[in-house]
Amino acid sequence: MFRTRKSQFSRGLALAGAGVLAVTTSMVLTTTAARSPVSASGPDASRAIVNSSTAVAPVTTRSAATETTDTPATRVSTPAPVPALDATQPSVTPAPDPAPEAPRLSADSLITGRVMWATESVNVRDTPGTDGAVVAVLSSGQSITAGEDVAGWVPIHSGDTYGWASSHFLADGTPPAETPAPQPEPASSGNWMTDMIPQVDPGGAATWMFERNGSWGASDGHTIYIDPDVPSSKRFSVLVHEYSHVLQVQAYGSLNESVAAMSALIGGSPSDVTANERAADCMALMLGATWVNYGCDDSLRAAAAAILAGHRP
Repeated sequence: MFRTRKSQFSRGLALAGAGVLAVTTSMVLTTTAARSPVSASGPDASRAIVNSSTAVAPVTTRSAATETTDTPATRVSTPAPVPALDATQPSVTPAPDPAPEAPRLSADSLITGRVMWATESVNVRDTPGTDGAVVAVLSSGQSITAGEDVAGWVPIHSGDTYGWASSHFLADGTPPAETPAPQPEPASSGNWMTDMIPQVDPGGAATWMFERNGSWGASDGHTIYIDPDVPSSKRFSVLVHEYSHVLQVQAYGSLNESVAAMSALIGGSPSDVTANERAADCMALMLGATWVNYGCDDSLRAAAAAILAGHRP
């Protein structure tokens, strides 16, 4: 029995020693775990050795991307992802601001007095360009005043109209005089005097007599006498000289009044016919004569022109 009790006692000591050893080992492991964190380089980085019957200090684990503890973590807001630009969609370029409107050119302020004419019918517009409104139409041959060309458009003035016309249809200067259509030659009567009268006296103002009356030509202001033997080179000149006396009487009422008026212009005697004959020569030259007998004084040219126009100087 003593042996039995001794064996039991020995076994009890052994068990007690094993328990002490187990407790000691657990404490050592716990202390070591608290002082030396486990490395996060292996696959068991998050595993800790803890005795189920002993309180263990918090264990920290780390990884390459994150770090966690058993203490509460602060929530970090993650910004919403920005959608990537679709490379297939063209970028939108803001529309540029509209260009300021160019100042409107005023045709009336650009007129310089330049003389031009329309070579053919052409539109007149309110602005330089085909988008301008048509305000008038120039007829072919119409004369206008204008200004300098502005990019192919000319400021023009005609009557009450100011505007712009294309330079392609305008020419400088005045339109050429129209050449009258040639008239058919009248049938000759065989008498040069009869054939020439319509050229000199188209209105039939005088009475023509084809007979000599002291010279190649003579007139009392109503009846004209022409010598049938006037040289052919002087026929027209003689006829227009005598016809001029008819026009003088129409202006002054009588040949005597015309003689006195023409003499007064050169300071001559009221009865001296010289000035009146010279004024008739001035008129004949203006009518196309190529020969005169008395000559034309410059002091009588203005009077001659006035009488041809149908009034006194």
